[in-house]
Amino acid sequence: MNLPNKLTIIRILLIPIIIIIYSINYLRSNWILWPNLTIANFIILLIIMIGAITDFLDGQIARKKNLVTNLGKFLDPLADKLLTSTAFIILLHQNFSNQLDAKFTGESVADLITWWMIIIIFAREFMVTGIRLLAAGQGKVIAASKFGKAKTTLQFLTIIFVFAGGAVNVNGTEMINNLPTAYVVIAKILIFAMLAVTIFSGYDYLSKNFDVLREKAPKKKDKKEMEK
Repeated sequence: MNLPNKLTIIRILLIPIIIIIYSINYLRSNWILWPNLTIANFIILLIIMIGAITDFLDGQIARKKNLVTNLGKFLDPLADKLLTSTAFIILLHQNFSNQLDAKFTGESVADLITWWMIIIIFAREFMVTGIRLLAAGQGKVIAASKFGKAKTTLQFLTIIFVFAGGAVNVNGTEMINNLPTAYVVIAKILIFAMLAVTIFSGYDYLSKNFDVLREKAPKKKDKKEMEK
């Protein structure tokens, strides 16, 4: 296994580490140095940044050293999907907890990552993965497109930015500080830009690979076979 593929595997192995860290209740309390950032989110933030760096490095190394493989074409986008999906599920959980706490305290809290956004993201990823599996059954390996890479980059940027400032204390012992208006505006711009690119990249992927979905007519037997 070459170095780019090893970096991709590392990105996949980061996911269970994130899950374990987030499941530790002690780490899901507010960090005294940054009131809007839990200890767990700080660690997860660092892990996701490592994941984003490995995503950049494996692509650069593979292209420069001509180490592009079918395994890499398959694993690289899959690793990105798994890592970003894990992060978005955690952010959705935190947003839900945030809004639930706000109902009891009567405070107004920014509603950043919501359920319908996750549905759009997951629908695109399931569709693309399905097309890839159909293509693999036909002996084809479809690499990520430039719009797909732009989508992944925007998703990483959005996740990192929201994790850095929008965490909630899910232990419920205290409410997070109200987020600055500028932060909320920038976060929403990032989120909707990310969603727009996610939708467009899904459309681009479908339109360019629509032939994979078409049923191919069985080949006609030649005359010699018919005579036998």
